[in-house]
Amino acid sequence: MSAARRLAVAAVLLAALARPAAAQTDSASRPDARASAAVPAPPRAASAVPGAVRWGKWAAASLAAGFTVLGIHQHDVADRAFASLVGYCGTVTCTLAADGRYADPAAEATYQRVVRNDRSARAWFIAGEAAAVGTAALFVVQLLHPTEEPNIPYSGLQVDSRNGVLRLSVRIPVRIGDGETMK
Repeated sequence: MSAARRLAVAAVLLAALARPAAAQTDSASRPDARASAAVPAPPRAASAVPGAVRWGKWAAASLAAGFTVLGIHQHDVADRAFASLVGYCGTVTCTLAADGRYADPAAEATYQRVVRNDRSARAWFIAGEAAAVGTAALFVVQLLHPTEEPNIPYSGLQVDSRNGVLRLSVRIPVRIGDGETMK
């Protein structure tokens, strides 16, 4: 296994197995939680989405990216081998035998390496596409499972177009001490 392939596989596995950062965990487990122990954390909405779907979509997306990177690498290897075949045949007469193979064994070996790497690249690309389709399917499955808490998109961006002038503005809600929101 080449070094690039080992690195890509390791990156995909690490991305799939990564734990959430401390800032992403429940506030009760943070070191400063003792200072705010008087204020209980709001209850989390129960998720109807199975964990395999919730986390599997990210693992599938990582696999899609990793397989695509491996396909690109194999395609580049095949391109370099083909360029070397073209260069070799530029210096030596490369004739084809009656069975369609190169008469020169070195040219035939190089051509077979090109074919092998192209097939490998194709397999990696197909695996990447299958993983991407799986990722999309898992995102759709997650959308089909309603949660108690709706996912409300950010509505602070305002776009206004009058008299041929485009204006963009951003509203950022700011919380004041007792929880009141100022807009």
